[in-house]
Parts: sequence; structure tokens; C-alpha cells
Amino acid sequence: MPKRIISTFRTCAITAAVVTALLTACSGGGEEDDAKLLEGEIEGLRVSLTDFRYGVQDVGSFTPQQFKLSNIGVDTYPINNISIVGENMEDFVAELPQGIILEPGDEIEFDVAFSPLGNGQRNAALNVDYDTIVGVGSNRVESLYYIARDFEEAGDYVSASDQYREYLKAGATTANRARAMIKLPLLAEADVYGTGSDFGLYKTALDKRDAGDTQASLQLLEALLRQHDDSYLVDDAKYMRAYIQMVDHGDYQTAYENFQSLINEHPDSTYVDTALYSQGIAQHELGNIEKAEEIFISLKDRHTGIRLGLFELQWPKDNFVSRLWFDKSEEQLEELQAEDTDSADDTAS
Repeated sequence: MPKRIISTFRTCAITAAVVTALLTACSGGGEEDDAKLLEGEIEGLRVSLTDFRYGVQDVGSFTPQQFKLSNIGVDTYPINNISIVGENMEDFVAELPQGIILEPGDEIEFDVAFSPLGNGQRNAALNVDYDTIVGVGSNRVESLYYIARDFEEAGDYVSASDQYREYLKAGATTANRARAMIKLPLLAEADVYGTGSDFGLYKTALDKRDAGDTQASLQLLEALLRQHDDSYLVDDAKYMRAYIQMVDHGDYQTAYENFQSLINEHPDSTYVDTALYSQGIAQHELGNIEKAEEIFISLKDRHTGIRLGLFELQWPKDNFVSRLWFDKSEEQLEELQAEDTDSADDTAS
């Protein structure tokens, strides 16, 4: 049977002509508990804001607010319908996603705007109607991720590392996989180097990014780089800074420059190959195809073990890492060449 999770909006509207009078009237009414609030986290579904007040706004204004619906459990949730309900639902405007299936670790974001049509307190609720598919098979792997996260939050980083490692070995395929891959090396290093203030800054930066606050994450990374320029986490922080700029903000030029800074200043870092690959992606996105090809060729050359110049044949070095980056570079080069061929065909036609 379908279930529901509800998030309430509570706010007031005013007209510009009577700001003072209605501000006074709304300040009392806005605190009344006349809207029922259901729990904002049921089973593994979470709504980021369960009781949100837009404050006092002008009639006819448009005030958006972002909401996030996350699957933080081990089950799968088909979302049957997301709607705005309540006495003043017409005062809230949104293009709500429909027909979504949230696998473990998935999340969706959407805006709900307050656009009041009249004066006084305006109440409505966000109604999420969903079903539950109990986790079986690979979904049960997700329980390892949440066990690891619980250990991490309790400060037991050794146990958290062990569980993240088991989670990844078990064949995790959801969005939580990337989170575990970022956390595992940090927690493993903490067992060796300790958990000083530099660790705290970096871990909090990762948590902020995971929560969607990428600006706060970048500020924490910059603070780490300023305050702990000799930390073992400097290359981690530089890589994550550039990664956020590229993946989350789409600022490919700044990301490219910061990846280059990492490569220049930390040539022995384990992030160098990933930084080079990311630079190639960034140049591709910027439309600099020749530069992207040059970067992917250099990455491929770093991991070439055998080369037959006469036939232009190359084979990777005999280790997993080299085979990985050799193949990934080759895939990108083939994709760039295919785009080049398509572009030439379009020009000819």
C-alpha cells in the first residue's frame, strides 16, 4: 500500500502598502501550530526540510526554496507522486518530479516557490506518495555502507574503514559507492597520521559536500590549505577543491588550473593520474579538443609498458593501475576521434 511523507510550509504574505500592520499581525499568527507536521524521515526516505517558513513576503512576489528527497536506506522507493496540498496550495509554485525510482543512495532536488496571492498566513504541505521495495540481493550490500557510516559518526575510524572496504568489495553500484571511495582513504590515513584539526577540516568538508553545501566545503578546504600547509592532507584537499569546481560547479577552467597546481606541487601524489584524466575531461568540456587529446595521450604514455613504433602499437604496464588508466585514456581518445569524425561529416554535408 502506498505511503506518504509530508513536509509543511508555513509563511505569511503582505502587500507593500501595509507592511507595518501586517508584519505585526503575522508575527503572532506565524507561530501557531495549526498545521500538522508528520515525521520528515520515514524508513529510508528523508526530506531535507520538514517544516519550512518562507517568512513575510509581498503579494505577487516569487521566493524559491530548494528541497531534497533522499534515499538513505537499503530499500528501493518508487515515488508515485509528489504534490503540494493544503488550504493555500495555490500560493506555492513548483515543477515537481514524477515517476522517479530512488535506489539506495539516490537523491533528487527540486524548488518550491512561495508566490502569495493574498494577505495573511498561508499554509501548505509537500506530499510525497511512495511505495517500498524491500532490499534484496545487491541492495543488501548498502547495509554495509550505513554500518560504516555509523562507525564513522561514532569516531571508530578503524571499524568504519573496514566496513567501507567490505562494502566496496561486495560490488556496490549505487551513489553511495563514490562516497565510500572518498571516505575510505581518508579514514585509513587517519589510523596512521592521527585525527588533528586538519583531519577535522577535511572530513567536515567532505560531509558538507555530501549534504549539498559545496560552498561551505570549498571554504573548509581553503582553510585547511591556509592553516595546515604541511599536512598529509594537502594533496587530498587540492584534489577535492578542483573536483568540486569541475563536477559540482561546472567551472572547468578553474578546475583545470587547480588540477595543474596539484600536479606541479605534488608530483608523487596518488592523485596525479586522476588529476590528469580530469584535466582532459575539463578541456573537452571547454571545447579544446586538441588540448584534451594531448592530455589523454600523455596519461596513456605514463602507463605504457611496451611500444612498437613501426606499427604504432602500445600495451600498458603489467599492473592494475596502469591497465586502468591506459584503458580509460584510450576510451577518451576514441570518443574524441569519433566526435571529430562526426563534426567533419556534418561540415561536409
